[in-house]
Amino acid sequence: MSISHSFSDEDLTAFLDGEAADALHDAIEQALETDMALADRMASLDIPLAPIVAAFDTLLDTAPVMPEFAVTETPPAKAKRMNWGWGIGTFATGLAAGLAVAVFTGFGTPEPAPRGWISFVASYQALYTTATLQGATPSADEAKVQLANVSDALGFDLSTLPATEGLTFKRAQILGFAGKPLIQIAFLRADGTPVALCIIPSGAGDKPINMGAAEGLDIARWNTSDFGFLLIGGQDAEPLAQEAETFRNWSTDIAT
Repeated sequence: MSISHSFSDEDLTAFLDGEAADALHDAIEQALETDMALADRMASLDIPLAPIVAAFDTLLDTAPVMPEFAVTETPPAKAKRMNWGWGIGTFATGLAAGLAVAVFTGFGTPEPAPRGWISFVASYQALYTTATLQGATPSADEAKVQLANVSDALGFDLSTLPATEGLTFKRAQILGFAGKPLIQIAFLRADGTPVALCIIPSGAGDKPINMGAAEGLDIARWNTSDFGFLLIGGQDAEPLAQEAETFRNWSTDIAT
């Protein structure tokens, strides 16, 4: 028997991003063992909207111009009783069709579920190719300056970022999410796979490495007491897990 639980979309997004407080995280994790509807809701929270918007924009660009109709006054129609002989099935079909038209035209369209920072990072990282980072070859001094800049923005010393086997540092930049600095440190694997280490202030508390996937890319996420971390890139979980372990140990040492 499935039991329904009342978690908000914000609660579920925080859980997916590793931002949920321990009590909330444990409650959702326990609920997922029995609540299939809750699992379906979580699966729907990370729908990429860009392809849908692009598809509808294309339809609008090719749509014919609406003709102008002459406006004529007509006497008000007499009220008619609804013919309940249609039956519930026909009424439901008409209602469904009306809702479909409303959604297509934008009328009555519900607001999309909120997306967390990991979802946005994954959408951004999915655009990266080998060529995106291949031309970035900062010198040791240039890399030091970049890491100093992002450290100042984050309030977290990244100058001791560890060298990780198979990863070549390419650049560090300051992004932002929900009014907080979001740091992206880009690497390139020896095989040309773009990988990014992302860091954001977070009060979710310490959490171990959690492997997963987003936008078709492998991810590893974890938290220290004050920051959330995400390592993302490629479609081979084994090297990502090894790289994540190196960065996790470093971040834990820095936090203590």
